[in-house]
Amino acid sequence: MRGAGVHRSECDGTKAAEGPVQVAKKDVGGEFRRLLVGRPSVAGVLWLLVIAAVIGVSGGYLAYRLMGPTSASVSESGSDPAAPWRARLIQNPKDVEALLRLAHVQLDQEQLDAAESLYQQVLAIEPKNTEAITHLGTVLLNRGQVDAALARYNEALAINPRYVHALWDKGTLLQEVKKDYAGAIRVWEAFIQVVGPDSQDGKTAQGFIAEARKAMRGASPIDKAFGGKS
Repeated sequence: MRGAGVHRSECDGTKAAEGPVQVAKKDVGGEFRRLLVGRPSVAGVLWLLVIAAVIGVSGGYLAYRLMGPTSASVSESGSDPAAPWRARLIQNPKDVEALLRLAHVQLDQEQLDAAESLYQQVLAIEPKNTEAITHLGTVLLNRGQVDAALARYNEALAINPRYVHALWDKGTLLQEVKKDYAGAIRVWEAFIQVVGPDSQDGKTAQGFIAEARKAMRGASPIDKAFGGKS
């Protein structure tokens, strides 16, 4: 299992705003609560690690995010990172950046319904906002709705095939959840074309490709024949 991910403030190239094997729905929120109050199940630990990979804890993107708008808001507002974004929304309820930043804070805090509502508000203003679409996928993944999350990542990539956040999240989901290694490799290759093979994240993705190829070599003929599709 990898610990890596894309930051939430990556632009989609136009504005700073930022699919199918059936998988049983998991009580992800329950596993988070069990992790805090007691010993989680083994399956729960694995699922939490997958979600951590998608939400983002990696090298290059982590460095950006630690220095990005969300962290800045913490220093500006004391202990409440949501305060400056709420203040902006009082002034302008259709401030897309503020809606997105507040949604990201809610997502970080596992307030999934609140985050989803804010992302939907963004899409009511900008229906093709890839950042909101991709993060709706992350909300769905947190709920264990894997296929619905993949559909959102595909939707974002149909709008912008070079949107690195959606590429990262789709590659992670295919490789870690669906075990669709061939599909994951295709996504990682597209990701590398965008970020560059010599970048930190490009090198990380190359490592994931190596892991996927190793897993494919070890897969049974049945697994290879009936693997998921991207």
